[in-house]
Amino acid sequence: MKKLSALALTAATGVALWQWFERETLREGEATVYLQSEHEHFHLHVDLPPGMEIQPGDTLEIVDMPKVPSGQTQGEMSYRSPVKLFKASWLRRTLIKRSSLVEVNELVEHP
Repeated sequence: MKKLSALALTAATGVALWQWFERETLREGEATVYLQSEHEHFHLHVDLPPGMEIQPGDTLEIVDMPKVPSGQTQGEMSYRSPVKLFKASWLRRTLIKRSSLVEVNELVEHP
């Protein structure tokens, strides 16, 4: 009976941690997008509205994309688009920060 209780408690803890890890909050706004797509160069920059800040683990979705003939622009173009910022949970953000530091150290210390 104790083993079954311990297993149930472990499973419940695992489910709770997973739900905390997956939890996101959504912020929406209007941003300016700068796009340059040429044969040998691709550049995308987004100016977010005040109060929106991207941190490790967050995901930014640009809702509208302009029609670009043949997939290439003539120089840089800018346009306004709604954006959705999915803010990561504290647990996800912390795990990503720590794992990223390990990966950077591996790159720096690689012979």
